[in-house]
Amino acid sequence: MSSETSTEQPASFTAGHFFVLLSMISATAAVVVSKHTHPVALLLISAAALAAGYTAYALHRALMGLSSGEGEEEPLGVRQREILEQEKTLVLRAIKDLEFDYGMKKVSEGDYADMLERLRGRALLLMQQLERAPVPKPEAKRPAKKPKAVVGVCTRCGTRNEADARFCKQCGDRLGSVNT
Repeated sequence: MSSETSTEQPASFTAGHFFVLLSMISATAAVVVSKHTHPVALLLISAAALAAGYTAYALHRALMGLSSGEGEEEPLGVRQREILEQEKTLVLRAIKDLEFDYGMKKVSEGDYADMLERLRGRALLLMQQLERAPVPKPEAKRPAKKPKAVVGVCTRCGTRNEADARFCKQCGDRLGSVNT
């Protein structure tokens, strides 16, 4: 775990937290109020209360999205950003392939125009999503492993071996020994 992750402030109390808490309180109250009820019925009552809380949260998000115009987008996670980048790359490659196929007369002009319009629209949408999302902080790069230095040449077969080798990787002879 990096120190950056462990020092982040916890998220503030959101509407989702409120609706989950409210549905749990209502499920508890429903169980307490309904005395002498079969345990399966109590489970169903609790599930219904939790489902009602989830539905209320979904309704809240839908109404907030309608009332705020554009709606605030949540920042993308690193994985979500990678997926968008990969999809953008695939769409741009598909545009290139389509242009090549059109140039080779494999695609009719009507199909070319239709497919190009859809692919460009998708590429534009992906680029806009990537622009709005904050760029993740680059991770600390690990130093690259240095290749093993070739120091010795076997006196028997002439094979070059790594610095820490005791025996030749080709003939198996002990390195540094002189064979006569």
